[in-house]
Amino acid sequence: MILSRTAKESLKTALALVIAYAIALSMDWDRPYWAGFAVAFVSLSSIGQSLNKAALRMAGTLLAVPMAFLLLALFPQERWLFMLGLSLWVGFCTYMAGVAERQYFWICAGFICALICIDAGPGGVNAFDIAILRAQETGLGILVYSLVASLLWPVRSGQQLDASVQQYMAAEKAFYHATHDQLLGRASAADVQEKLEQGLQAQRQFAALLAAATADTFEVWESKQAWQAFQQQSAAVSRSLSLWRGSLAGLGEVEFRQVVPGLDQAGIKLEQRFSDIQAMLGDAAYAASLSPIELTVDREQARALPPFQQAELAAAAERWRELESGTRQLFQCVAALQGQIEAPEPPAAAPAGKRALVIDIERLGGAISVMAAMWIAYLAWIYVPDLPGGSSVVMMSAPLGMNLALMPQLPVIKMLKPLMLSVLAAGLIYIFIMPQLSTFLGLGLLLFIFTFAVTYLFAAPEQALGKAFGLVLFLAIASISNDQTYSFLVVSTNALVMPILVLILLIAEQIPRSPLPEKNFQRLLARYFRSSEALLAAIGRQATGSAPDRQYARHVYEIQTLPKKLRAWTRVMPPQLLPGGKPTAIADVVTDIEVLSLRLNDLMKADAQALPPPLIEAMAAEFRAWHQEILGIFRRLSKDPGAIDQSSFRAGLDRATVHMEDRIRQILDRPDRIRLNEEQGVDFLQLLAAYRGFAGALAEYAGSATAIDWPSWREERFA
Repeated sequence: MILSRTAKESLKTALALVIAYAIALSMDWDRPYWAGFAVAFVSLSSIGQSLNKAALRMAGTLLAVPMAFLLLALFPQERWLFMLGLSLWVGFCTYMAGVAERQYFWICAGFICALICIDAGPGGVNAFDIAILRAQETGLGILVYSLVASLLWPVRSGQQLDASVQQYMAAEKAFYHATHDQLLGRASAADVQEKLEQGLQAQRQFAALLAAATADTFEVWESKQAWQAFQQQSAAVSRSLSLWRGSLAGLGEVEFRQVVPGLDQAGIKLEQRFSDIQAMLGDAAYAASLSPIELTVDREQARALPPFQQAELAAAAERWRELESGTRQLFQCVAALQGQIEAPEPPAAAPAGKRALVIDIERLGGAISVMAAMWIAYLAWIYVPDLPGGSSVVMMSAPLGMNLALMPQLPVIKMLKPLMLSVLAAGLIYIFIMPQLSTFLGLGLLLFIFTFAVTYLFAAPEQALGKAFGLVLFLAIASISNDQTYSFLVVSTNALVMPILVLILLIAEQIPRSPLPEKNFQRLLARYFRSSEALLAAIGRQATGSAPDRQYARHVYEIQTLPKKLRAWTRVMPPQLLPGGKPTAIADVVTDIEVLSLRLNDLMKADAQALPPPLIEAMAAEFRAWHQEILGIFRRLSKDPGAIDQSSFRAGLDRATVHMEDRIRQILDRPDRIRLNEEQGVDFLQLLAAYRGFAGALAEYAGSATAIDWPSWREERFA
């Protein structure tokens, strides 16, 4: 019989869990379910992924142990200061876990410290034994699963890496093809957005598999430098593709094929280069010479364009050169991966310099929510007589609260059903089956069957929550030990604890903000416009002093990170709040926000100071008027996201454009005209393109925002 991949992985997890229990019971260790927890949580689809997660869990445990000792030593008889210190530590770990890298390490460092501190009791007499036991059994579970996964049907990430990188390059090629078609009017913005989402997903999958393959595949580890160079360069190409896509917004009025006669041929060649990269990743021969793909501009026709369209054309051509150069370097990286040329050195990191400390408000809000959940549970434990579960309510509030803080889009109430079903299944086995077992053979068989069933039925990544609850609650309720006892109170208490926990988390998720998707979306959007307004107001100001401006750095950080956070909330938006019940309209709003961020970045980089002072003085009034108008629009948008009408704004933009173009012609055509050298001409075109592109992107946002019924979003409703 040929077993499926899912069946093999389930068999490995079940076998490792039984072996871990056998060793822990034979050593007469208390609480062997801690070893079972380690097995359950580190069992992933490949050895590398499991080893990485196991290392993070062990490292987090080793940090949590001394931190627990420190808190217990500092506040042995001060329960309020003790809880304050513990909640601050868990909140700090929650904040640090907001960064994707080393996320699981900080989660373990936070909740394991809480488990040790609360489990040790008020006096902390048993703290040392509990901490050492936790570290021992975590290490046991990790060691057992690592050995089983390495010896039985080993699946190395390198086997999946090749397919993943091919999929990644195919997605990048499809994204470029869609942007090129959009430029020529053969594809819609929705098509481009779909390809972008597929590319981002493929990029994330590739990054995860590369990290795992470096740990479990010698060939990947041996060529680690080449893989790092490929990863960095492929990310640079992705950024160039996004910038090229963002430059298309202002080219709608330009007949691009006439001004750039070789556009179709250049597009075909660049698309072929993506195909060549895919072929080389499949061990095809390396082409020794790789000539640049030129995008030739008809200078006569380009000079006939109005100044703003000339600027847009120049900006688009520069984006093309960056993209073409990036794909050539990516081609070289792939050749190095195949061992056909020497691996290039990864780009040197820019000097760090002074950096302002920027607090991520969303991560801070998640940390506050976790701390609130712990305090509510702690106060209930102290002041509610005979609280079901007692200290376990406080202990469980930490891990559940931390995971919910990292997934704010997940409604807390949705946890109740899997929790109660897990308690029911575990309770039935605990009451009716386990008392009939008298030897480890029977117990081991039960553990094996139950673990296999849960991991097999909940094998899909989106079912990870059900898998975790099923295994953890069964092992906790069973409380297997050498001196086994049974009590119905164990099941009934857990059945009462779960609703209490959900209620506590429901209250805590309201602190410090509403959990409703539309409220969070509007809050983030308002912050985005406030930061944009602040950055626009700062353009042209001279920096004072060598210390970084903390407020300026915070606004830059917001502009860079908020579009991604907005995108996350679109996936859970209630259909009744969307036109036609479909997420297309709100996805278009976020797409326009992403383009607006790119355009704002261009505007911040445009160097007006490089232009001749007479030109700056001559254009100052026009630029100032345009600047003040857009600042006023952002001020209104921060209060009402739909406070701009696209048709009126577009008409005003066109009038301002015509007026400014006339003013430019007057300045450049008068007898004492200002003469620009080639470099100054390029700077001037970049400045015009930045202003025009930013205003155009704002007009596109206005068109998307009008499709949303914003007043209904501000109405109060039950979740």
